[in-house]
Amino acid sequence: MKQPSIYYREKIVEAAFELVRKVGWESVTTRNIAKKLGSSTMPIYSHVQSVGELEKELRFKARELQKSYQQYPYTEHVLLNLAYGYVVFARDEKNLFRFLYLESTGEISLGNGKGLKDAFFMEFGEESEERKALFDLKKTGQEELIQHTWIFTHGLAMLVNAGSFGSNSDQMIMRFLKNAGEAFYLWDTQREGENENE
Repeated sequence: MKQPSIYYREKIVEAAFELVRKVGWESVTTRNIAKKLGSSTMPIYSHVQSVGELEKELRFKARELQKSYQQYPYTEHVLLNLAYGYVVFARDEKNLFRFLYLESTGEISLGNGKGLKDAFFMEFGEESEERKALFDLKKTGQEELIQHTWIFTHGLAMLVNAGSFGSNSDQMIMRFLKNAGEAFYLWDTQREGENENE
């Protein structure tokens, strides 16, 4: 009985994903995928049109896994969970994080923060406390707070991924994020108050 094409394609993508996860993106070759599947390279060429197409699917799978880390309720604070999950993903899934953010990442637009703000607001319901807190700030304050927080979180994730701290404990990551989050929020609300007094 002939194996269904879609099923075999899923096996190829899964094998490639496991290679990225365990060894890194540079290990994803038709030869390595075939070896992992116990087959020749011919079926891979017949089910996957290009490396670019495969890479796109692998990035989608990696982002879905990252999203599951970020949506886990570690604390009662949704914003903190997003940041914490991002850094823990960088720590626990080193090769996938590098694949997403260090290897042919594309451009991350930080120009005016609009893309980050829109993506952020999509994560929350209409009545969430986090969304209300951001809407209490002026429009420019919202964008800057999200932008600064994201830059800090991404930088922390990069350092944790590289093992720069030695200890990458849950407590250490949480402490850094809480301190930075409070500092950014206080700085932004204080700066907004100073602008109103001018």
